[in-house]
Amino acid sequence: MMGTMPGMPPPPPLGMGGCGGCGLPLPGLGAPALPKLPLPGTDGEWKRNEKEFQQVATEYEQIKSAGIDPQVSELAEHHGLDERATRALDEEMKKRKNTFESDMQALWVGLEGSKNPSGMLMMKLKDMRMGVFKGMTAVTKKIHEFAKRNRLDAQAAVKLGEVMENRSDVDGDLMKLSKHLERSNKPSSLVMMMLRDLRDGKPVKDPEYAAAIGSKVHERELRDSAKARDRSRSRNRGGRDEARGGRHDRDRGDRDRRDRDRDRDRDRDRRGDRDRGGDRERGAERGPAPSQ
Repeated sequence: MMGTMPGMPPPPPLGMGGCGGCGLPLPGLGAPALPKLPLPGTDGEWKRNEKEFQQVATEYEQIKSAGIDPQVSELAEHHGLDERATRALDEEMKKRKNTFESDMQALWVGLEGSKNPSGMLMMKLKDMRMGVFKGMTAVTKKIHEFAKRNRLDAQAAVKLGEVMENRSDVDGDLMKLSKHLERSNKPSSLVMMMLRDLRDGKPVKDPEYAAAIGSKVHERELRDSAKARDRSRSRNRGGRDEARGGRHDRDRGDRDRRDRDRDRDRDRDRRGDRDRGGDRERGAERGPAPSQ
């Protein structure tokens, strides 16, 4: 066996790498051993791997949501909030324990129907930090119900709620606004156009324009028109049936009169025949008349 130079590491064994680690097999020693690779898994192995993956994913979700308030998690799951918005909301709500319930109710209403709920939430959190965010109030509840009835989107409902907080006659304004919205086929856009006058304290006037196609009033008018046509058809059908029935009654009455007249004539003829027959019989009994 060859010796090693002073200060040099010893060469690897011949059996592990061929000729001193050169990677070539020596005669009579065979090819170097290869690592054992796993064969394609069976169905049971695939299912076991899938189950392990699901378990890891569940653990990740639990770790990710660790420490987040359950009500915040429920809100985030319902509205599809991203992780950044969810954690920001949780951090902010931990600072607002006195108004937690009313704030969460207002967020449920404010995010309903939003196309970008995470972005809308970040705006709400900014209002909270600035001290201008308002929780669920009596006005907010009215606006929420009003928005559902009149098919307003989330942004229009939120803006309307902010303005109506400063109006003196909220019920009266909402009643007049509903007259406008039920004539519009774009109620959210109409509300956004009317916000400036509402902020300036101007009164809400009655609508002076016809109902747009597709609006609630237009749909109601179409239904009423269809009902009127159905009633008209029913009346016309009833009149024709009555006319046919009256004509049939007159014809039947004429036939009855003719039958009665015919029966009277027949009875009269029978009586006449009986009278003539009786006269002949009486003449025969008396015999011939004497000749003069």
